[in-house]
This record gives sequence, structure tokens and C-alpha cells, in this order.
Amino acid sequence: KLFYDSKTILQEIVQAKYSESMTYHLLGEEGPDHNKSFTVAVNIGGERFTTAAGRTKKKAEQSAAYQAILKLHK
Repeated sequence: KLFYDSKTILQEIVQAKYSESMTYHLLGEEGPDHNKSFTVAVNIGGERFTTAAGRTKKKAEQSAAYQAILKLHK
């Protein structure tokens, strides 16, 4: 369940613990239209924090957010 709501959870963590802004940036897409892969970065405070890939932009963002949550809890 955490993975599917990772963007919201990450947003809440960043708002509560940091004075930095958080954004998602599309780094690239590759592959044919029927089989694309998107790469997205999560930036916190203007610096790249994590990156992840997915079959859709939304899945890539969710995956990047999940990776950021894991990184913040280390």
C-alpha cells in the first residue's frame, strides 16, 4: 500500500521536516509508443534526490517517491 501512495507520503514528510520544496522532473523517455519507459527524478531543495523509471510517467513518479522515502528513513 505504501508504494501506491508514495507521492502523498513523501510530500507530507518533506512539508513536515524540511523547509525545502519538492518537484518531479521528467529526465527522459525511450522506446516505441506501445512500450515506453519514462525516467523521473525527485528534486528536494533544487537538488536531485532520487531517480526511477516506469512504464508510465505516474508509475515512474511513484517509484521515485518510494525510493526517496526509503532514502530518508536510512
